[in-house]
This record gives sequence, structure tokens and C-alpha cells, in this order.
Amino acid sequence: MSPTLLPDGTSASKTVDQLSSYLREILSSVNKTHLEPPLTESDFDPDLLARIRSLRSSPDELYRNSLDTAFKGALYDLVTNNDAINTATLPVFCNFLDLSLVLAELEISGAGLPLDLIEELFDSQTIPSCECLFQYLESRIDRVTAGVEGGKGKALILLRLCNELLKRLSKTEDTIFCGRILIFLSKSFPIGERSGVNLRGDFNVDNVTVYDDILQEPLTAADEMELDIKKDEMEVDHKKEEGASGVEEVDISSARSPKRLKVDAGQDASQKEPTVLDANTLYPIFWSLQHDFADPQRLFIKSNLEKFKVGLGATMAKFKKAEDDSIKTTGKVDVANGPKKADEKKPGVSLGEKRKQIDGDDDDIKGEGFNPKYLTSRELFELEISDLTFRRHVLVQALILIDFLLSLTPQAKEKWKDLKTPNRSVQYTFTLGPEDEKWAVTTKEQILRSLEPDVQGRLFTRTIKTVLIREQNWVRWKAESCHPFDMPPLGDADIEDAKQKAAKACEIPESYKYTMGTPALDSLWQATGDLTGLEGLTDPMRHNLPSPESFRQPVKDAELELLDAMFPDDIELAQTKKFTNTWKAFRLASRDRFHLFNKFDDKFDEKRNDLEMLFEVEEKTKEEARARVNQQAPATATPTKAQGKAIEVGGNNSLVATDADTTPSSSVPTKIPTPTTTPIPTAPITNT
Repeated sequence: MSPTLLPDGTSASKTVDQLSSYLREILSSVNKTHLEPPLTESDFDPDLLARIRSLRSSPDELYRNSLDTAFKGALYDLVTNNDAINTATLPVFCNFLDLSLVLAELEISGAGLPLDLIEELFDSQTIPSCECLFQYLESRIDRVTAGVEGGKGKALILLRLCNELLKRLSKTEDTIFCGRILIFLSKSFPIGERSGVNLRGDFNVDNVTVYDDILQEPLTAADEMELDIKKDEMEVDHKKEEGASGVEEVDISSARSPKRLKVDAGQDASQKEPTVLDANTLYPIFWSLQHDFADPQRLFIKSNLEKFKVGLGATMAKFKKAEDDSIKTTGKVDVANGPKKADEKKPGVSLGEKRKQIDGDDDDIKGEGFNPKYLTSRELFELEISDLTFRRHVLVQALILIDFLLSLTPQAKEKWKDLKTPNRSVQYTFTLGPEDEKWAVTTKEQILRSLEPDVQGRLFTRTIKTVLIREQNWVRWKAESCHPFDMPPLGDADIEDAKQKAAKACEIPESYKYTMGTPALDSLWQATGDLTGLEGLTDPMRHNLPSPESFRQPVKDAELELLDAMFPDDIELAQTKKFTNTWKAFRLASRDRFHLFNKFDDKFDEKRNDLEMLFEVEEKTKEEARARVNQQAPATATPTKAQGKAIEVGGNNSLVATDADTTPSSSVPTKIPTPTTTPIPTAPITNT
């Protein structure tokens, strides 16, 4: 048999040997002994990379197959030389896989070569070695998953690799590793990837909960008498309600139950107080609920739904009793890890402890208590019932199932009619009846109340409510056939159109020809004679403070109008003008003439002109000041002619007298002191 030849005539086996020798040389030149940072093209010898590239300048299928064979041969040598992958040997495998990544990024090898090698490694290693090696995938997720598209190429290899690894793991013993793989897949694939959506809405019916068989115990005479009494009472009640409701009895007990319990199927289970069953009776009823939690479609059968309702009611009654017993025993509400014992040992004091507490903080152990699978032994049943974490798990399961039932009510189904692309697989034909809907709503409220006895419980309940609300959004998304979340990119025409609109929006608009907003307002404003727009606002007259004297004439005009007015409206208008102008004048006069206000006549007269009274009082005050100045003048300074005096009234009410025609003995004007007055704060003046 002739050897396989490459297109250039060289033997394929010879090429594989050359590539293998180059790979060994490159790996021997790398001295990195840690997982991080990842190796790049600059970390390898460029001459050796050039030799590998020179073997085939334009790689074809035969060349790439030769390179894959050389890599797998080098991989098998590494696996043979290292017994297992651990913290010490992990960097060696990481350097080897980084080399394959670099060659794939340089398009020297196929894009799926790194994942093929990782798959080979996982298949050849034990679970602990795979868990250690999985750190490589987590640290190189961006480079390994570059160019992954759902349903083809590297995506198929990655899915096959992770799914095969999940099949090898135990869900009870390797729970954390399974979670790491699922988180890695969720980061690697888009959220709408069809392979992880479960479009058909299948339930995990393989999750079967197996529990112990309890042998039938012989009934004592007291038990038989009690059962006969209960039977007679139920038969009487049944005969009374049979004609009205037409109900029938439903046996809810399992074949393994030591006692059989009957309940009226027509009676609302939420209205009557459920009986607290003993542990032996509740044990098979409690664990039979897991069948309904795993496959909710079983509740579409009326008898199964009635059994579930009564079984859940009995479970909640038992949980309530366990919570009450815990409060009576400890004197406080139970917490997630149970009451702390007084004689609890400190962390690290004994080597025989099952679980050591590294930190003394209680918050560090609140997450403990997670079990991937329930322990269903009969001997542990009472202990599990007394554990708050266990009770929360079961009640959350019940909440999820009740939300599923409430999504099948007629009102909820009406919301699905407007779906454009409905997914018929998750739209069930079963419809929840009004009585069952009422029971579901009541039971959900009872569960939520039982979950929040304290602050931690309320926080836990709020978290569960948030998760359930978001889950409803996912349910609707699945009912819409999981439409994609990503939007297609805009075309070139749309981008250019957006640019033009943005540029047009940024242009400075032309000034509006109507300054006041509309043609009518513009002409009306111009008719008043005032300036329009900003010019009118900058008019100096707007910023000048008028004097009180400027209101004398408007007040006099208002008085004349008041005398000529004949009608009440005209009289009221004239009075308003008079009082308004008077108040404005007094308001301005209060700034520097406030000391004159107390010299007014207190007698009220509606016809009196108060503004003129102010000026009269001011003139009288000035005359009195002139008289005082003449009396205080010296006798030797008798003037030969009449003197003109200019009296200035300052802000401090001081008077200064100056001689306009003669020169006194001193050239400095004489300052006449006046009585000091106490400043009075300025206040608005109102007309009385």
C-alpha cells in the first residue's frame, strides 16, 4: 500500500513527523508554570512558527489533517508522561492547548482543533482531572468560543464535549462541577439558542423520588372504634350534602399508608382546617407530592388534583405545627440553620468534627443545607420536617407548581390569543376550574405568609416572588416560539438617512418673523407703541424707579373721574385708580420719608387726598427747619439783604444751611443738628 502524498508530492507521514518535532521544540521553549496569563503569538518562537507555516503556505484539508494528527500524537505523549491532571501538571497541558489556539487564530490549523484536543483530554481523564482541566476552558472562554454559531462548526463540538461530560457526572456528588459546566454553556451560547430552550416543554419525568415502604400496622381496638366513629360522621355529612353538590369521596392515601383518609371532593379544601397527621401517616402522602412536582401534567386528572390538594394541605398543617413547636422550644422564630446551641463547639477545636466552620460569622453558613436530592429515609423524616431549610424547599416547589396551575385559568389563556407565532407545545388544553383556581390563590397566599415570619423570611419571600415574576416572562417568551433577542444591523441607506436627519436637527434655525409668537399678538403689541422682543426688555425706563411726585397727577385725575362718575362701576374704577396710585406713592416714600408718616391726621376721610397730605407735612417740616436755623444764627452776622437758604434733607434726616449771597466768618457751611430719630424698618403701606 502506497503512502498518502500531499499535493506537492511529499509523504503525509513525513510531514506529520516534521510537525511533531516542531511542536515539541516550541513547547520546550515555553517556561510558563501558571494557568494565567494565557499564551499568545508573541510568547512562542517566531522561527518555529514560520517553519510550521512554511510546510504549507496555503493550508488545505490534507495539511490540516496532518497537523491535527501531529497535535493528537503530542497530546497522547503528554497524557502518557503525566499520570493525572492536577495543579502541578495543569500548566503543561495549558501551554499545549494555548499553542493550538494560537495556530487556529493564525488560520494555520482548523478552527475546531483546540476543542477537539480538549474533548480528547476529557475522554481520557478521570472526573477529578476533568474538573481541574475545566479551569482552562473557564479562563479562555473568550478565545475558545470566538466565532461560535449555534448548530454548526465549533458549536457542535462544544455542545458534544459538555454534554458527554455531564453524562459522566453524578448530580448528587458532582453538583458544583455540573453547575460550572452549565454556567460555561450559558456564557458560550446566546440566550435564544434552540438547543437549550426546551421548546416542547418536556418535564423531567426521570427524576423519580423513591421512599420507604411502611408496612401495614395491625389496628388496635381503639383505632378501629375511632375509624368507625369518623366513618359514621363522614357518611352523615355526605348524605346531607349529596343532594346539593353531588360529590363523591376520593381516597387520597397511598397503598403503603397505614391508615386510609377520605375527604369530601366537593368541599373547598382551603375552607376547613386540615388535620395534623402523625409522621407515619404523612410520610407516604408527603413524598408522593414529589411525583406531581416532577410531572405537573398529572394534575390534569381530577382525582390526582384532589389528592394533591389534600396532601399539600396536610403537609402545610404539619409544617405549621413544626414551626409552632420550634417557637415554644426556643422562644424565637426558627432560622435557616436552626437555633444555635449554647454548648456549640468553636471552629477547629476538634479533629473529629464532620464540618468545620472557618469563620465565626453565622452569615457564612446560611447557604448550607442544600441537597441535590432529598433524603427520603423514614428515620430522617421528623428531623427534615423540623428543619426550616427543608420546609422552604418544599414550599417553593409548591409555589412553582401553583403558578403553573394559575397559568391555565381562562383569564390567563386569554392573554395567549394575541401571540403572532404561538408555540402549541406549551399551550395546554386543560383549563383550571373556578373552585380549583380559588384554592390555588388561597394556598399561594398561605404559603407566602408562612415563609415570612421574620426579616430573613421576608427577604427570602421577596426573592422568590422576583424569581417567579421573571419566570413568567420566560414562559411567555417560550410561548412565542423563542423569538431572537438580537436585532439585525442597520443598512447603509438607513445609516445615511439617520446622519442627514441628525445634521438637519443640529442646524441653527432662522429667526421667527413674528416676535411675539403670532401675527395677531405682534400687531397688538406694536399698536401699544412699546418695543417688541428683547428690545422692549432692555428699555432703560423699565429699570428706573419712579418718584412719589410722579403719582400726584394720576391721583388728582382719579379724583376728577370720581367726581364725574355716575354709575357704580365707574365710581369703583376711579376709587381703585386713586387708592392704587396712592399706595404706590406711599410705598416709594417709605424709603426716605418714613419719619413723616406719624404726623398725619388720624381722622379718616374717604374724600381726602392722602398723597397731598404727605407733601403738605413735608413742606411744613421744611419751614420749621428754616425757622430753627434763623433763630440759631449769631447776632453779629446780620445780613444786609435777604438770604436764600437751601435746605437739604439727607437720608439721616440732617439739615445743612448754606448762605447763597453773603460770606460768613467761616467758609465752612454750618451744620444744624436735628433731633435723632430711631430708624423704623420699611414696611408696605396699605390704604385704610
